[in-house]
Amino acid sequence: MVQSHVEVSLNRKLSLSTIKRYGRKVCGIRSGKTHEVTSHDSKYTASYKGRITIPSRSLKTHPIVFILVVDKDYWYEIGKFRKFLQRIDNNRLMFLDEIAIYSTMPPHRTLVAPGHQPLIIVDKPTAYAERYDFIGAINGSQAIVCMTLTPADRRNKDIKGVRKEVLNEWIIKSLAPAINRLHIDGMHLICDRSRTHNKANMMKALRNSKCKSVIDIHYMPTASAKYISPLDNPLWHSFREVIRKQHPLTTSSLPSILSQTFYSLSRIEISGAYRKCVITYGADVYYDKKST
Repeated sequence: MVQSHVEVSLNRKLSLSTIKRYGRKVCGIRSGKTHEVTSHDSKYTASYKGRITIPSRSLKTHPIVFILVVDKDYWYEIGKFRKFLQRIDNNRLMFLDEIAIYSTMPPHRTLVAPGHQPLIIVDKPTAYAERYDFIGAINGSQAIVCMTLTPADRRNKDIKGVRKEVLNEWIIKSLAPAINRLHIDGMHLICDRSRTHNKANMMKALRNSKCKSVIDIHYMPTASAKYISPLDNPLWHSFREVIRKQHPLTTSSLPSILSQTFYSLSRIEISGAYRKCVITYGADVYYDKKST
C-alpha cells in the first residue's frame, strides 16, 4: 500500500528499501500506530472520514493502569538491595526471569500513506494468540541459557504455565551445566519471589547437578523487578521489539527465533542494563526515585 503510493507520487517504480528516503513533505507518508485486524474482519471493516470501524468481536478491552505511589519503606528496600548487589562483581550476579511471548506480535508502528489506515492483518488477535513461556538467565556479560515452554509442552505436562517442577528440571538439565561451563565461583542467583522460585528446591537442583558455583539465591524486594532486574528492565523490552520486527511469525519457527534473539544479546546491551538498574559499584541507588 505504501509502496504503491510512493510509486504513484514519483511516477516511477521503487523498491521498498528506498521508501525511507522520502519523507512526509515529498510523499505524505507518516508513521502511525498499528491496529490489528484479522483477514476475516477485514471483509467487514469500513473506513469513514479517517475512522476505522471494527466488529465488536475484535475489540479488546484495555486495562486501566493505576499509578502506585510508593512510600519510603519501599525505596529503602530497593536501595538496600542495590547496595548489596553493588558489592558483588556483575559477572557473579546471575538474574533469572520469565516472560510471555505470543505467536501474534505485530509491530507497534508502521508507515502509512495518506488516506489509509495503519492496519496489520493477523491470523488471530493478540488476545487469542498462543502463548510461549520463555525463561532466561544472564550475568553481567552474557546470556547464559534459556528455555521455551510451548503450548504443546504445557498440554503434555497438563500445566498452565511455568511451575516449580518445570523450573527445577530445567535447572538440572540446562542451567547448572551452563553455569559450570562459566568457571566462575561465588555466584549469586537473583530472582523474584514466587511459588515457582522455591529457594530450597532450586538450591537442591543445583547441588544435584554438581553445581557448586552458586553459593546463594536472593529474592528481590516485592514489586521491584523493574528497578533491579536487568532482564525486566530493559532487556525484555528490547527482546520483544526484536521479535515484533520479524512479524509475521510462525509457530514452528518461534522457539528457535526466541533462542537466537536471546543468545544474540551483546555484552554492551547487558552491561548497559546492569548500569540502568544501578547495580554497578558506586552508583546512586536512589537516582531513579521520583520526587514527591
